[in-house]
Amino acid sequence: MVNEILEIKELSYSAGEKDILSDISFSVPRGGFLTIIGPNGAGKSTLLKCAGGLLPCRGDIFVEGRNIKGMSERERAKYIAWVHQGGSDRLPLTVRRFASLSRYPWRPVLAGESEEDRRAVKEALARAGVEALAERTLSSLSGGERQRALLAAALAQGTEILFLDEPTSFLDYRHQVEVMNLIERINAEGMTVIMVTHDINHALHASRDILALKDGKAVWRGAADSLPVASVLADIFETGFSFFRGDGQKRPYAAPSGFVS
Repeated sequence: MVNEILEIKELSYSAGEKDILSDISFSVPRGGFLTIIGPNGAGKSTLLKCAGGLLPCRGDIFVEGRNIKGMSERERAKYIAWVHQGGSDRLPLTVRRFASLSRYPWRPVLAGESEEDRRAVKEALARAGVEALAERTLSSLSGGERQRALLAAALAQGTEILFLDEPTSFLDYRHQVEVMNLIERINAEGMTVIMVTHDINHALHASRDILALKDGKAVWRGAADSLPVASVLADIFETGFSFFRGDGQKRPYAAPSGFVS
């Protein structure tokens, strides 16, 4: 069994004549939780899309030891489930139907829902705590409910890897906590998580490892425990940081404290 479930080797991406990502390499162990951080425009979401085979990049991406560049979209979907930013609020699908559609990589083309599909969907809705929302349309849900429904669909897909692109954007504090607690629980149950976020504290308190991007380059990689250093964050975000520790917190919270001259 391959321990490094995801390996990125010398990945680069350009749009026209502009280099968006330059020579990025990293790996994620099976069951790991890596968060990608960095300032706006650093290339975080682009890196996630390249790593998932959604953009044509240079370099190699291996999942379970296989290069995904030789895979069809359907085959990639057996390895990686996605929760993307935006768009789901306009879908006229029920939560149950959306979760069922995520089972497509395991079905013969044009085949209907199998007993195994129904079992996977039921189990996923329960794990995400959205059974009561099963017959509601995604467009009728609040932002927090919708994110948990999207996570349920990702679970129903039956992959070992979950890609998350800004999963708490536009959510209030209560729903941010609910969604992050669910993501942490999914990871604790064995699913490998790679997440992009602009929230340093979500990265600090949820993930095990952090990769920081700046200007399309990887500028820092390490354990989440080792990130709370003012000079490190100042170099990444070009502003000062202070740290605060609450009762029972294993890691401090970071807050910007002023611009770096």
